Amino acid sequence: MNVVILGLGQYENGSGIAAALYFAKRGDSVVVTDLKKASLLGNNPARLRKFKNVRFVLGRHDLEDIRNTDLIVRNPGITDKAETLKLARKLDKLIVSDVSIFLEKCPAKVIGITGTRGKSTTVSLFAEILRKSKKWRKVWLGGNILISPLQFLDQVKKNDIVVLELSSWQLETLGEHGVSPNIALWTNLMRDHLNTYKSMEEYAEAKAQIFRHQGPRGRVFLPAEKYFDSYANQTAGIAYRWGKSGSEEVTLVDSVAMRLVGEHNRENAMAAVAVARGLGVSKTTIKEVLKKFSGVPNRQEILGKKKGVTIVNDTTATTPDAAMAAVKRFASEGKLFLIFGGADKVLEFDEVSKTLKKYEVRVALLPGTAHAKILNKFRKYKVDYFDVDSLKEAVIRLMDESEKGSVLILSPGCASFGLFKNEFDRGEQFKNIFKKL
Repeated sequence: MNVVILGLGQYENGSGIAAALYFAKRGDSVVVTDLKKASLLGNNPARLRKFKNVRFVLGRHDLEDIRNTDLIVRNPGITDKAETLKLARKLDKLIVSDVSIFLEKCPAKVIGITGTRGKSTTVSLFAEILRKSKKWRKVWLGGNILISPLQFLDQVKKNDIVVLELSSWQLETLGEHGVSPNIALWTNLMRDHLNTYKSMEEYAEAKAQIFRHQGPRGRVFLPAEKYFDSYANQTAGIAYRWGKSGSEEVTLVDSVAMRLVGEHNRENAMAAVAVARGLGVSKTTIKEVLKKFSGVPNRQEILGKKKGVTIVNDTTATTPDAAMAAVKRFASEGKLFLIFGGADKVLEFDEVSKTLKKYEVRVALLPGTAHAKILNKFRKYKVDYFDVDSLKEAVIRLMDESEKGSVLILSPGCASFGLFKNEFDRGEQFKNIFKKL
């Protein structure tokens, strides 16, 4: 076939490179295209240059490639606004993703997990519970957690089990292709990505694709909140409402002294436990994991201390709700110093400003497209802040002001675009600054 990989991406195990390698090894004629130039795509272009059946169009997209292709593999980062996708749909081209390909070909049971916040923590905790249970030959973990499932498709056996973290963008393509995981977990829904979606309803519908195409034997686990009532009535399979007062998952989680701290992590754990129990994992196994699991990198990650100040990397807090969760978690541990701000996702900053004022947080405000909007709310609610030009300046100034027993947190509440390649680059830069303090 003639295949276009629409968006190579810079992550070494990401969707674009995994799909490109998959089709290149099959012997298809592959066009790899990305708006970024090769120098911004890490080592990914070099990994493909040995294939004579791969052609590169980097730094731009050529619409002729769309016209001449049989199949388009869409990177999750390519939005519906892209001219390439508009043309592809006009020409009725087949559009797939690494995840839709995987779901069609995977011989094992697949559990898909989505939600606005806490997806990575939930999938990592859930996968650890499954591994500890030893009910399956092997537990595979991939998806939005920066590991494309195409990386391990040829290694998955029928008696394995696969756990996938799925973003709204990944789920859009599943909707177009009419596939959903065997078992679906929806953890929560909060305001996010409104720079991409026209409304919360459109964003929620993208999330709902995680179960929309299940058959009668499919199962979906939905929050026990009124908002999700209509979704529970729309499933073709069985809907379970996790988190109900007195439910098994609530009782089990509350009986354990977890290493994960915060109400948001309690909810993440309840969601994971509900599905684990649905799969027959014992309470004893679940409790053992809950007691030991300490979280995942870049999410309220405690890096250590400098001069008695606790340093926290929460770079994946790309929404105001996520930043508020971090503030509430660490507020009892000492005076809070926060690095906030970045690129706008058409979100609101009233509630986070009220929270910062309530907990008397000292804020270093980063530049970015959200700056004016944030500044307006900070002044309205009298938040204690100062502007900085860089992440390094924010760390140095906050460290100068902080005292032993206080907490310095990178929890930006915004996207990373502008100052950084992505939120993980932001986290890595923060870690490097911390090391050099």
